[in-house]
Amino acid sequence: MEMLREAGFTGLDFSFFSMNDWDELVDAPGAVQRAEMLRKTAEEAGIVLSQSHAPFRFRYGMEMNESEPEYYKIVKSMEFAAAMGIPAIVVHSIMTNDGSDMLDVNERYYGSLLPYAERFGIQIAVENLTGRRPPDNIPSPDNLGSPETFRAMQDRLDSPYICGCLDIGHANLTLKDAPKFIRECEGYVQYLHTHDNDGFHDNHLLPVLAPYFDEEGRFLGDRKDPLKNSGIFTVPWGGVLEALRDIHYQGPFNLEIPRYIDSFTTEDLPLALKLAANVGQKMMQVVLGE
Repeated sequence: MEMLREAGFTGLDFSFFSMNDWDELVDAPGAVQRAEMLRKTAEEAGIVLSQSHAPFRFRYGMEMNESEPEYYKIVKSMEFAAAMGIPAIVVHSIMTNDGSDMLDVNERYYGSLLPYAERFGIQIAVENLTGRRPPDNIPSPDNLGSPETFRAMQDRLDSPYICGCLDIGHANLTLKDAPKFIRECEGYVQYLHTHDNDGFHDNHLLPVLAPYFDEEGRFLGDRKDPLKNSGIFTVPWGGVLEALRDIHYQGPFNLEIPRYIDSFTTEDLPLALKLAANVGQKMMQVVLGE
């Protein structure tokens, strides 16, 4: 947390999906006390615990109660995150075998978790995901990956303990027009997952903003994307930032960039984080006017 703050970050997404110390940290006696200790550590470091991310190994057909280990992990992560003072936790939706009844199945799924959200005092964030089916494995909007289903899921649940987390990289994969996706979800976006990709794979790359700013650092706005055909970075960030500004987005900017972070050695990590924080700050300056 201190390293993040020194790099220029002001917030943190505390994620539970790849924890090697789950049994010692979360699912053990004294977990709530450890969560409160981490909350205090964040306060001392000047870091806001802005959101969280639950494990995502729960699958269609599993029991929607704590007898199912993967469901139990989601519940425990909700409890731990709430004890840390985190306001919302992303919980992935589940795909049915043939893509049918997605909204009905997930209405039951999220509905089963709402009593825990109310008990712990934490919101569940619904995320737009991507579906992939053999043999071609092409990204599809099956898994709440369209503006219509992303909005509909939140409308169906109709609870103060439900909110929306719009993943810009996923919107780029499923709609191929992230700015349009954002504008069609106005009023349904409280959190962001921000990252870039090649238009096919969920790469989780650090956004490349240079083409959208002039030499003096002034934002150039929406323009023909010079990297669109690069085969690597395909999110049109000029249009994305304008769309976020148009819908009056005021939430945190979460850089979801694990592949970027994992490419650096421990020694080089402070510099890598500083570069990433600069990207986040530029986005916030455009959208929030900070």
